[in-house]
Amino acid sequence: MKNIIVIIGLNIIFIFSLIGQDVNSISQARKDNVIKLLNYRFKGGYYTLEKLFNTTVTYPALAKAHCIVGISIVSITVDCDGVIEDLKIKTALGYGIDNAISAFFNSTEGKWNTCTDNKYTHFEVPIQFVLKGTETKTDDALLFIEEDNPGYLCNPDEYYIKRIEKYMDKGKWNKALPYIDMMIRRDPYNTDYFDYKKKAINGGEL
Repeated sequence: MKNIIVIIGLNIIFIFSLIGQDVNSISQARKDNVIKLLNYRFKGGYYTLEKLFNTTVTYPALAKAHCIVGISIVSITVDCDGVIEDLKIKTALGYGIDNAISAFFNSTEGKWNTCTDNKYTHFEVPIQFVLKGTETKTDDALLFIEEDNPGYLCNPDEYYIKRIEKYMDKGKWNKALPYIDMMIRRDPYNTDYFDYKKKAINGGEL
């Protein structure tokens, strides 16, 4: 019986390791595609954009003071003449972060190569803001800013996940909603949180 239990346990671990590998490979493939596109369209390529971002954008003091951590997905369209046509923040973090990101990308006007096909005009760039010591997922970001915490450790992802589970188990969907929103900002590529939010808004029904 013990041997059977051990085998079952190992199989479960193996299955979850495969799931983790699959998620990581999807994340890496997504980033690789954006990097290739930026290498073609941005003058100097992705690493030039990354260097410019890191020397231009800082963590807003208000965001640090409120322990705002997460991934902002920037949707940007640069036409084939190199003109920025559209700029949207798909997952807003607030507290000055969205304004800082928008200001940066608007400042890149004139730094884009021309193209001959509109399929090279749209980008989605995931940008992560993290405070040191905060336990959060860091696999999905293409651009990354990490700065010192505000003098105390900010809540890890697990803190919000446990509260989501607690209130969902009790059927208290309204109380779960702010914690779900927090995890959407921290892990926006995890579609489970969007399903949870829909369920919370509908009082437990998808």
